Amino acid sequence: MWGAVALLTLVAFALRVYRLDFVSLRGDEAFTVIFVQRTWEGLWKGISTIEPNPPLMYLALRAWIAVAGASELATRYFSVFFGVLSVPLLYRLAREMTARARKEPGELGRTWALFAAALIAINPYQIWHSQDVRNYALWLCLSLLALIFWWRWWRLERDWRLEIRDSKTRNLQSPISNLSLYVLATLASLYTHYYDVFILAALNLFVCLLAVSARRWRTLARWIGAQAVIVLLYAPWVLFGTNRITTYGEASAESGASLLDVFSRTLTSFVLSDTVPNDWKTRLWFPLALALVAILLWLARKNRALAAFLFLWIAIPTLAQYIVSIGRPLFLERYLNAIAPAYYLAFAIGLGQIQNSQFLIRNSQFLIRNSLFGVGVFFFTLTSVYALSHYYFDPAYAKAPDWRALMQYIKARRAPGDFVIQNFTEMAAIYYRGDLPVLTVPREYWATAADEKFLRQLNAEYRRIWFIPASPGWWDNERFVETFLARHAERVAETPIDIFRLQLYLTPRAFEAQIVPLGARVGNATLTGYRIEGTRNLHLVLYWQAYQNSEKDFSVFVHVTDADGNLVAQHDGAPAFGLAPTTAWQPGERIVDVHDLRVDAAPGVYTIIVGMYDPNSLARVPVFDARGARLPNDQIALTPIVIE
Repeated sequence: MWGAVALLTLVAFALRVYRLDFVSLRGDEAFTVIFVQRTWEGLWKGISTIEPNPPLMYLALRAWIAVAGASELATRYFSVFFGVLSVPLLYRLAREMTARARKEPGELGRTWALFAAALIAINPYQIWHSQDVRNYALWLCLSLLALIFWWRWWRLERDWRLEIRDSKTRNLQSPISNLSLYVLATLASLYTHYYDVFILAALNLFVCLLAVSARRWRTLARWIGAQAVIVLLYAPWVLFGTNRITTYGEASAESGASLLDVFSRTLTSFVLSDTVPNDWKTRLWFPLALALVAILLWLARKNRALAAFLFLWIAIPTLAQYIVSIGRPLFLERYLNAIAPAYYLAFAIGLGQIQNSQFLIRNSQFLIRNSLFGVGVFFFTLTSVYALSHYYFDPAYAKAPDWRALMQYIKARRAPGDFVIQNFTEMAAIYYRGDLPVLTVPREYWATAADEKFLRQLNAEYRRIWFIPASPGWWDNERFVETFLARHAERVAETPIDIFRLQLYLTPRAFEAQIVPLGARVGNATLTGYRIEGTRNLHLVLYWQAYQNSEKDFSVFVHVTDADGNLVAQHDGAPAFGLAPTTAWQPGERIVDVHDLRVDAAPGVYTIIVGMYDPNSLARVPVFDARGARLPNDQIALTPIVIE
């Protein structure tokens, strides 16, 4: 049997190291790697006031990075180790749950344990978190270890085997030694994730109910003593070590989810993973829930204590997660990851019972039993293969966009005087930046006067600004940064890289000396100058300056005409990519208005004509030259271009 467990462990290892560093670190991973490399003082202060998790994972990862380095492969391998270790730990837990004091479990218990180990080994959700530089794989591992020691203690207490007389095994089999090891493992789990307290609550309810009903007062007294030790060793951290328990709210988490939503979404996430379409979860959560209920009801007839334990292991943390997220954004499926093994154990029991069923009709027993068993194995195998194929190969399900490629692109094209701005707090850009200066503007969700002042300073001091815009509605949802840059700097490139629209801007320090002065008056503004680059791929920049406010939003037209006045190319639109409507121009403000167009025309000399018009009436805005004379057709002819 241990040979099968070893094989499953190797399978788990292979699935967790496959393409381990293929995808860039996501933001939370990058933050974690950078965070743990702070000074000791900065790290401890950050754990107390910034990070929402207890300190154990950060301290352990810091030690690991000191030995293995801070690369994607090395840092993710930290989680791989614990993700792989969860396979034999879950097997051992299942064996403990189905054993009695001083006895090994029967064949059915071994079958359940092996199936549970197989389910967690190939589970896409656990593989995802085993390749993630966060605390969820470590938490799951420590929680399983604590439950193993707890079950060893409980089965000895349950069978009134308070001391084993064999001196060779006394230290291992003593209830007190196992209870002590449980306390240590539970403290480690609590110092990895605060929500482990929900599992602790489930165990307390289980022990109290069964000990009181059986009048085992000594068992209850020993348990209460162990809980007192846990409280004494954990309370100082909660009370004095951190303020995040009462102040934390995750921006990407939810509040107000119904209890049914919390249950159904955690069930489908843990079983199917998050790399399957949502309609799969919608369709399958109810059949999965029915199967779970049926398994627990059957188990209650055979072993009420085991059924009660599995039920409480799932129900209490789920209910607690629902309660704490009523008024604060504190619900994410991964916050309950330590109860995922309860689902794997329950479904493993179902598979084991089908395989060993004795209640089917004798003549067709073999066929029906193996058909049902085959369907169950096929379901879990198919969903795992399907979800893993998405996770490994489908960019739509990638855990992070290609930050590595994005920052490599910038570094390969950087020039002296470059600066990088992102308008949302994303630590992956910081992780991959090298020596590039990268800052987030605005500093909070909404831009402030200080942010505008900082942008003006950057625009004055640097020659080029790379800008990484966020998804609309997530951060800077009024596009303050992009609007500022589009109005006051010259966008010379917009490059799609994965999901990004990487933009490059020239600042006045780079383009000021290249402006061709003009001085034509168009409506309430002056076209002070222009700049032209290219011919077939024409890059035209118009520099406007308002001298009074405009009551209408006008469109700018750019026409390229041949010697006979025929139109060969054009570009119309609101100024500055639509981000600087003329009604928003302030007197004295200069607007940088970029127009890029393709001129597919025969070789020759062509004229660029510009002006403004009312998009509603199509009437052109009056145009006057620098001496005040109105220009024909209310348009301005710029320098001719030669197409070769």
